[in-house]
Amino acid sequence: MDRKAYNEIADRIIEAKNILQACNLCPRSCNVNRLKGETGYCGLDGKAYCFREMLHPFEESIINPSHQIYFTGCNLRCEFCSVAEWNEQPCQAPQMNIKQMAERIAYRKGQGAKTLNLLGGEPVLSLHGILELLSRVGPDTTVVLNSNMYYSKELNSLLEGLIDIFLADFKCGNDTCAGNMLQADNYLKVICDNILSASQRADIILRHLILPGHFDCCTKPILNWVAERIPNVKLSLRKDFVPPAEPVKAPARYLDKTDYEIAIIYARNLRLNLIQ
Repeated sequence: MDRKAYNEIADRIIEAKNILQACNLCPRSCNVNRLKGETGYCGLDGKAYCFREMLHPFEESIINPSHQIYFTGCNLRCEFCSVAEWNEQPCQAPQMNIKQMAERIAYRKGQGAKTLNLLGGEPVLSLHGILELLSRVGPDTTVVLNSNMYYSKELNSLLEGLIDIFLADFKCGNDTCAGNMLQADNYLKVICDNILSASQRADIILRHLILPGHFDCCTKPILNWVAERIPNVKLSLRKDFVPPAEPVKAPARYLDKTDYEIAIIYARNLRLNLIQ
């Protein structure tokens, strides 16, 4: 974390809480008063809830081992989400205890954690809680924001200097697939703008989960965009797609070796910076 930004956290916490009075943290702009217990699309009220924390050795190698803290609530409805139950009723999880979680962060550092990894759900929906937590851990902590990047551009100023690495998901390469599988409108413009902004403010790892049968409509246009706009970005192509039990719009099969190899070869031909 940048020390100047760290010294501004108290003011940023106030600003983040003010946003919750008519919440527009994401493009859905529900405008509910979360501080009064109202909930919008994400299902969150004015508190921050965590359902898991763990030391994880299997993220991208440059951030491992990573201390993961999972926040409930999400503004997307990915049909293939692996933690969907925590997003359907996010307030049923334990409320985050800031003091205890800060102690866990110190403990995980002692176990060898190289990074603090904030994820969910979508963690920025609990931005006020995250800022309060960061105020307790000190500016020497390397903070990773594992985000779907579907958030309001106004958040960039609140995040600036506090996030060392954006682990940014680029899920779909067009708005039709995003609408079908993520229930997200105007997806492409929102996340492209946020990814470009993040790349100018911090280090960024761009992660794309390859979807079976979606090379031409999703993977290929994403890789072309990366080559054109941020060709030197660290790019992580993931092959661990798990089909939902009862798929509707999402792929019904696992990724096979050919799907993965086609994507890797295409990325290499574009001279992209692939990492693992």
